[in-house]
Amino acid sequence: MRIFQQICTFTATFALIFGGGVLIAMARDSSITLSAIVIIILNNLSPEAVRFLTSFESHVNETSYASSVYVKVTLFRWVNTAIITAIITPFMYTAQDGQHLIEGIRILFTAELVQRPLVQLTDWQGNLQRHLFAPRSKDQRRMNLLFSSKEYSIGERYTDVTKLLFLTCFYATIYPAAWYFAAATLSVYYWVDKFCVLRTWKQGPKISGKISIYSVYYFLLCIVTYSVMSAYNIAGFPFDNACETGEYLPEYYEGTYGSEGNGINFTISADDKVYKFCNQNLFRFFPVVFPPFPSDQPVGSEWMSETQLKYLPIYGWLCLGIIITVSAIIAIRLFVRSVVPLCFRKYKSQGRAMEDTFSEVDDIKGYIPNVDIRGYEFPYLMCDISDIDPELIGWSANSTVDPNSYNLTSDLPQVLRRTKSKKTIGEENPVFSKVMHWPPSSETESFQNVDMPSRDDSMLGACFRFVFQ
Repeated sequence: MRIFQQICTFTATFALIFGGGVLIAMARDSSITLSAIVIIILNNLSPEAVRFLTSFESHVNETSYASSVYVKVTLFRWVNTAIITAIITPFMYTAQDGQHLIEGIRILFTAELVQRPLVQLTDWQGNLQRHLFAPRSKDQRRMNLLFSSKEYSIGERYTDVTKLLFLTCFYATIYPAAWYFAAATLSVYYWVDKFCVLRTWKQGPKISGKISIYSVYYFLLCIVTYSVMSAYNIAGFPFDNACETGEYLPEYYEGTYGSEGNGINFTISADDKVYKFCNQNLFRFFPVVFPPFPSDQPVGSEWMSETQLKYLPIYGWLCLGIIITVSAIIAIRLFVRSVVPLCFRKYKSQGRAMEDTFSEVDDIKGYIPNVDIRGYEFPYLMCDISDIDPELIGWSANSTVDPNSYNLTSDLPQVLRRTKSKKTIGEENPVFSKVMHWPPSSETESFQNVDMPSRDDSMLGACFRFVFQ
């Protein structure tokens, strides 16, 4: 069922990417600036759209959900930011004056440097909620929700970084200033995100390092992209599809042409040579030429200069070597992570227990089963908390709200009575989870309801069944 759900959501994601590409192409017909603006808007809206699609998937934990969102958003932003722009831009507009590809790239990098930090620092959505909508709320609960801050998403932060690196590697050969833009933008990202993490955003759900593992593959793909695009851009220069024929123009073509109305004026002299059309875009040859070499030029339509003839073979062989190396690294990593554990025993860490007990570490909270319900400030508890310290609940220690008001067991008192009647450890709770705490001997007096013997500090969270059987 999970696989079927993911197939459906990824299909919908590809449909959104296609629709975004159509919008970018339509904007490109008007101007390169408008297409860049559309790309920026789509990149800002893509996380919300992807989270909505991923909400229809079933995941075993928050890490799996965050990883699914991360993969989709990264795919969406990579395609719309770099690939679609390269596809819809005519080859001869790559370095042409006016509405050329380089101008659009410059606009995108400038927007990444300015637009995102301004949006995060101003927090216009949060200010609207706190100052406009919150005072007009119908009750205290709705007002409290409007005062809550945006949740921190590590996957979205990784997506911003990988998108920027991918855009840089894709166009750095024809726009070397991309490296400087990327360095400045990453520096701004670091300080702005640090400020928002400490002052603006609230803590997100705890996840494992799975997203960072996925990011390694994205970084490797960026290296492959840089090597491939460098080779093809070196081969396609000067991007004008014009080749010299060795002939000179006849005398009757000499003169000045143009008109003042369109602002185009040019002069033809006797020394001007004759050019003919030749396709310099080796990337779109059929069959595809890979890796590109000077020998791939059509006979009679050679356009490469001496510098290209000298350095293109180096770029071609390096491109092939990088692809083979990266493919080997990915294959080895997948083999080690997927196949090796089937044949060898997993590593088990060994060490000495710390002297500090659980109750002596204030920052550690207990595992209290709960469920988030949309429209409520705090999660609802799914266990009886009468026999545990309320400080074990992460959000209750610093809040004036009574945790019992957010307890699902209060909605079913007959089930709770049946639960309290069972005093033996190991008996199955019919509906709710069972959470117990054995504090050190110095703290047992504050927990008279616990009829367990005093022992070393530990906590047992046994989730036998969740609220829905």
